[in-house]
Amino acid sequence: MFNQWKLYENGELSPSESKGLEQHAEQCPQCQRKLQEWVDHMLEEEFSAYPEVPVPDTFTDEVMSKLFEAVPARTARKHSSRTRRQRGWDIVKKTGLVVAGLTALVVTGTVVSPTFANYVNSLFQIEKDAGMKNAVHKGFAQKLNQKITDQGITFEAKELMVDSMRIAVIYDMYDQNGKQIDLDEHFLDSQLIDPTGKDLISENDGIIMAKHGNYFIAKLALNDIFESSDTTPDQLVLKIEQTEIAGKEGKWELEFPIDMKKVKEATKIANFHDAKYESPQGLVMELKKIEFSPSATRALMETTYTTAAEEARNQQVETYKKNQEQGKTIGIKPEFLADSLSGNDIAYEITNEQGEVVAAWDMDLDKGIRNRKNVLHVSGTVAEPEGDKMKWWQTFAPIQGEQKLTFQLKKIYERKLAYPQMELVPAELVKQKETVKDEVGNTFSFSSFALEPANGEKKPKAQAVITVEGTLGKNVVRTGFWFAKDENGKVYHSYLRETESIRDKDGHVNFKGKLEIPGMEQEPKKLTVSYADYTVEHRNVKWEVPIEIK
Repeated sequence: MFNQWKLYENGELSPSESKGLEQHAEQCPQCQRKLQEWVDHMLEEEFSAYPEVPVPDTFTDEVMSKLFEAVPARTARKHSSRTRRQRGWDIVKKTGLVVAGLTALVVTGTVVSPTFANYVNSLFQIEKDAGMKNAVHKGFAQKLNQKITDQGITFEAKELMVDSMRIAVIYDMYDQNGKQIDLDEHFLDSQLIDPTGKDLISENDGIIMAKHGNYFIAKLALNDIFESSDTTPDQLVLKIEQTEIAGKEGKWELEFPIDMKKVKEATKIANFHDAKYESPQGLVMELKKIEFSPSATRALMETTYTTAAEEARNQQVETYKKNQEQGKTIGIKPEFLADSLSGNDIAYEITNEQGEVVAAWDMDLDKGIRNRKNVLHVSGTVAEPEGDKMKWWQTFAPIQGEQKLTFQLKKIYERKLAYPQMELVPAELVKQKETVKDEVGNTFSFSSFALEPANGEKKPKAQAVITVEGTLGKNVVRTGFWFAKDENGKVYHSYLRETESIRDKDGHVNFKGKLEIPGMEQEPKKLTVSYADYTVEHRNVKWEVPIEIK
């Protein structure tokens, strides 16, 4: 392929061969990377050869000229011929921005593909969500300019983005003088109607609203509603309605028919059969499918337990109940501790042919010790029971183009019960640390007891705060369900807020944080602190599943 590009560069391919190569570049990530290197090199030559570039009188050219001016000065370098550069820019023009991103500059002016021209004028371009921006760039957004006025207030829907993973609407609200109504919070009723007339939102979490630059945005995660793009209807209708704006009651209702056929065609699905793994702890995992849409990549799996794991889990609950009756554990319902293993508490990576990690999932640990990459919080991780099975999915930034990938399971996490009793004297903590090593092998150092008053909605209750530093035991990565009991037997549910976590050279987790005890208004003479469970990681996992995007 490299030789083909050399022939293309030198103008030695026929028109049909050139066209075929350009079409190939739109789908091949390897060629795109090579071409990007080529374009970057040519840009350096262009900037040194043409230090000043006239700005054409169009919006897109102004954007490009600003990018041009932003490039730092470079030292002198070797120059290639104008003919070579011009042929290089030809491939940039013909393949649009698939290859060159924002660097579609040519000697004679600026060339931008129609898709990008729409994108730079899109209100979605300020989105921080890389997946949504990619969907808009790929052409899955449209202008709306639909509006309705009531009570002197206009509700205007400006732009709509739709792909198989989500729907988003950018809208505005303003009075008869055109002054925008600035609301931090407001209620937006929404319905997503299928061809049978059924509202699909009412049975789910619904739509999420937020500020979006000078406007507002409403987002709906479709993977909360449809298990897969191939189960999504071809036609949907989105209805949004306001019944109160800025204290005025009225009816502002708009409706948008949505053709899902195009977005379904743009979503590729890798289905797996018998891709199953049974961990030594008794968690049985089955990778079902991975979907690749313009705005996201979604991995779907099912989990269940072996009979032995089910029995061990039930035994844990019974043991917990007995300890609760004896006063060893306090105030936590046993069902919260029932799932010692789950499809959410795992770590895996998706790598490409070069061994690069393009997506990674890890359980909800402190940022300093978890391994996540390109995770999109479209709907979080969702679990749905189906008999004795649970369905889980995670979403990532979009992975595009035909390529071969590998799913690699890295860790299984297991929750276990604990009953440590750590006795503290708050008045003494101000003077010196109290260090305790518990039965699990965790070491905690408590210090600086302080009382903090209530502070409005952010902190509705007064609380006590104890500074904590610690080193967790071998393979322990987290503790949970903390509580504290004063000398009078009053119990306070507490929270260990980890502010910093790292691993030492031996693999132990070291952390710094604060133990917050809401509701404690006076300093107790004695305090017993404890936690109900802890999580260990199992790294003896060897399971890989090949993936091919076609």
